[in-house]
Amino acid sequence: MRKFLLFFILMIIVVAVVVVSIPALRTLILNRGLRNQALSMVQSGSSPGEAVYQEEVRRPSGKKFTEPGIERIKSDLIGKQVPGWSFDNLSEFRQAAISSIARTDTRIDFRLDLHMLPINTRDETQYDIQAFAIYLMGDDGWNLDKLEEVFIAFDVTIPAGRWVTIASVPGCSLHPDTRNSLAWTTKAWDYEILSGPSAGDIALPVANSYDVKAKGKHPVKTRLTFRPGTD
Repeated sequence: MRKFLLFFILMIIVVAVVVVSIPALRTLILNRGLRNQALSMVQSGSSPGEAVYQEEVRRPSGKKFTEPGIERIKSDLIGKQVPGWSFDNLSEFRQAAISSIARTDTRIDFRLDLHMLPINTRDETQYDIQAFAIYLMGDDGWNLDKLEEVFIAFDVTIPAGRWVTIASVPGCSLHPDTRNSLAWTTKAWDYEILSGPSAGDIALPVANSYDVKAKGKHPVKTRLTFRPGTD
C-alpha cells in the first residue's frame, strides 16, 4: 500500500512538472473549450493547430470604408486631366452629378456628368464632360485610380458664308451635331465635308483644327462633341 501511494504521488509530481514547463500543453489542459476542440480534431483526423488557423481565417477582415460621394470625387479630380480639360480648381464645377455606379468588393466605377466653366480666363464657354472615375480599395479605403473620359462637348456660334477656325482636342475625334447644316474643311484637305440632318451622326477625320461655316443664310449655334480616339 505504501509503495502504491509513493507511486501515485510521483506521477502527480511528473504531471505537474510537464504542465508547468510546456505552456501550450498547460493551456490545452486548463482550457476546457480548447481541450474539447482538440479532442474533436483528433477524432476527425485534423490537428489542433489547423483548427486554430482556420478560426483565425474566419475572423472579420478589417472595417468597412465609406464610398466616395460627389464632393469627395470633385476634390480628388483636382490636378487630373482628360483630353480637352485640366481640373485645376473646385470653382470650375458649375454642376456635378453621379449618373450611374458599378460596384465590386474592390472597385467602383462612377459615371460622372460634369458642367464646367473655366476660371481666370475671358472664355465664358461652358463645357459638358462625361467621364468615369474609377476607385480601387486600398489599405486606407477607396482611392481614385484613374479617370476615363467619354466625351467633352461645348456650343459655338458658326457664321453663315464665312469660314471660321475651330481648334481640335488632341487625341479626340470631332462629332458635329445633326441639327445644323455645316461645311467643314482643313488646310490639309482639298475637299469639304458636310454635316447636318442629311448626313446623320458622323466623325470628322482627325485634324489639328477645322474651318467651318454655316450653309444657310444665318449664323447657327451648334454643339461640338469630342470623343477620345480617332474613329
